[in-house]
Amino acid sequence: MRKVFVASLFILAFSLLMMDLAFAQSDLKIAVIDIKRVVNTSKYGQEVMEKLQKKYEELQAKLDARAKELDALKEEIEKKGSLWSQEVREKKQREFQKKLREFRTMQEDAQLEMQELEKKLLDPVFKELETIIKDYVQKEKIDLILEKNQPGIYYASPRIDISPKLVELFDNYYETTKGKKEAPASKPAETKGKTK
Repeated sequence: MRKVFVASLFILAFSLLMMDLAFAQSDLKIAVIDIKRVVNTSKYGQEVMEKLQKKYEELQAKLDARAKELDALKEEIEKKGSLWSQEVREKKQREFQKKLREFRTMQEDAQLEMQELEKKLLDPVFKELETIIKDYVQKEKIDLILEKNQPGIYYASPRIDISPKLVELFDNYYETTKGKKEAPASKPAETKGKTK
């Protein structure tokens, strides 16, 4: 009899919990966001991506030029190596190994430079986007936002995807603040001109 009573209490408590959850879910407002899409399609994000692409192409051109030098030296060693003396051949091999090490260091430096530039340019984008998201969440009374491309999210209805709306809001914000951001940059130049 006691087991039946405990089981009945458990069922009653479970039913009440489910009713509370069902009620809470009816008021729960959930949205998803594709942060990468918002950044890549917003005006601010596109401007930053263009700067990053320009720097990447500049660094890649330097790496390509150095790689051509390496290829030319390697080809010279392969073609003429048998005609050279042991001493010349060893000297050319050492030169190639040195240039190869320099090239690898140059690659690592370029990669590090790109990572630092990405952080420098993208951190302000994410910081300002976070402000836009917080304002939007409060205005729309959203309880939960999930990143659309995170593991575990198999499907999200386009109805709850707020990415397009956030791109629009972020573009509006960027357009209204862009002039304000550029104005301070010109003031230090004027000040420097006066102090010279």
